[in-house]
Amino acid sequence: MKTVAFDITPLLEKNWGGVSWYSFYLSRGLVDYAARGNARVVLFYNQRKLLPDKIAALLKKWRLAPNVYVAGYRIPNKFLNLSMRFLKFPHMDELISLKHGLSFPRMRESKQEVKKNPDQIPAFAGMTKSADYFLIPNLSFITLSKDTPYVAVCHDLSCEIFPEFFTMRQRLWHRLINPRRFYQNAHRVIAVSENTKQDLVDLYAIDPKRITISYPGIDRALFYPQKDMRDAREKYGLPENFILSVGTLEPRKNYETLLEAFDMLCGSEVHLLIVGSEGWKFDRIYRFWNRMKRKSQVRFLFNVTREDLPALYSAARLFIYPSFYEGFGFPPLEAAACGAPVIVSHGSSLPEIMGDAALYVDPFNIADLARA
Repeated sequence: MKTVAFDITPLLEKNWGGVSWYSFYLSRGLVDYAARGNARVVLFYNQRKLLPDKIAALLKKWRLAPNVYVAGYRIPNKFLNLSMRFLKFPHMDELISLKHGLSFPRMRESKQEVKKNPDQIPAFAGMTKSADYFLIPNLSFITLSKDTPYVAVCHDLSCEIFPEFFTMRQRLWHRLINPRRFYQNAHRVIAVSENTKQDLVDLYAIDPKRITISYPGIDRALFYPQKDMRDAREKYGLPENFILSVGTLEPRKNYETLLEAFDMLCGSEVHLLIVGSEGWKFDRIYRFWNRMKRKSQVRFLFNVTREDLPALYSAARLFIYPSFYEGFGFPPLEAAACGAPVIVSHGSSLPEIMGDAALYVDPFNIADLARA
């Protein structure tokens, strides 16, 4: 039975974005796959602080599933990352094996066994390994033993294409992690869209034969047209007629252009609701909002639960997503699944993902956005 080790670090983020939700659904799928006897799955993470209650409860539940193992560490993240980056130590596969005893009988432990089975993935002499391969859902400093392969997921290369949308600290982190080397050294790369695959080929010279496109999905048990939105309207004080946008408040999402377009054309009967958490340079968006003529018709909602999002999508007059760049982009797909008319940027992966289910605008053209 094959063993897959999966990095669940994105689940530890305070505010979940697309990568965290992608990792959650993939984790859940792997747990189900293992429970049916198809593989062993090792879910591993490193977190100095205590786990959030909801994550601790989730891992406790998953740990009870057949063939599922959880390996957690409390090493200071900065220390671990710097050690892996510059010392190439510790090897995560060996760490899991030594601390948790998660090495399995099918693994070879000597050079003699390697010679007998040359078609198998080799292991170090005298050292067991904890997985046949590692699945890494986002950029990582992770180091592994020489012969332990990993599959890396690439969501986008936004830091390469739009570095101005990232803080100096984020750019330094990307430089240290060296995404080009991370993806070039991967056994295989999973791209979440054809657009992301092409970026990998063009910018990092990754062999296209080593890249597999695997589109993420949305939870259709949650995102579908809602018939009764009364509870959501009352809970969030929703206006009768509103335009909706969902995403982190940061420059890459292009909210300033959206606000300017709204201020140009929308009448007094239409409102704009922006749902999301505060990101980098969110204060710049607020300053622009404060100068608007129709400021009173714009609301920012930060406390919307995921369970309530379908009601907001369904109640919206239309959904708009003017982002400059997306590797995939979940919100437009969720909005369309809930029956909302969708307007998105004509660029990056969005036309590929939305197809005929959206109207397209130039994200750099305020007049184009206003006309839509």
